[in-house]
Amino acid sequence: MSRSQLGTMASIQTGDWIRIPSLFPGIWQVYRGLRGFTEDRWSLDEELKPSKRYLLFCYRLANDSWQRSFSHQVCEASLAQSVSSDERGKAEQLLSSDKKLARAFEKYRATARPIDLIANLGFGEFDDLEISEFPAKCSGLLAGRIDAGLTMDDVLAILGDGRLSPHRRKLPNQVTLQLVSTGHELRDGRFLYRRFKTLGF
Repeated sequence: MSRSQLGTMASIQTGDWIRIPSLFPGIWQVYRGLRGFTEDRWSLDEELKPSKRYLLFCYRLANDSWQRSFSHQVCEASLAQSVSSDERGKAEQLLSSDKKLARAFEKYRATARPIDLIANLGFGEFDDLEISEFPAKCSGLLAGRIDAGLTMDDVLAILGDGRLSPHRRKLPNQVTLQLVSTGHELRDGRFLYRRFKTLGF
């Protein structure tokens, strides 16, 4: 990553207007920046590492033709570019001059669902009975605990206690435990998962 890219990343703040040209066209406004967290590890034997990523949560106001095009995304700051001063002025002028658009944009932002973080843990080398019992097994291990919030380390420890760890990352993947961190929730710099479901693949 070049120094200029790092400078752009560091300069993007909440409220700024950006473009995300390689992924999502249009004009976006940042409403949340997330950094300083620790990346999840997929095994308790792995080292915990502070993340180098800076995540931007943003709403799209308009497409590349400056027509209304509301959307909601998260991306790494390294993929974003600050708009030019002319484009920033155009976005602000659009909202100040078109009250109907401004109200609709505000309503969209107020009602948009949080962007969740999804983590999938795959399992294999099960027989048919073990596959059929997998949902109930996961529910028995997690249902009474996950509402209060679990880190990935907590989940991995619980899976180990439940004797599921030996089946992690075995190919072919047969079943999946999917964890959900609502709105990328953090506790002490770690992502916190409060929901789960099992998938039959």
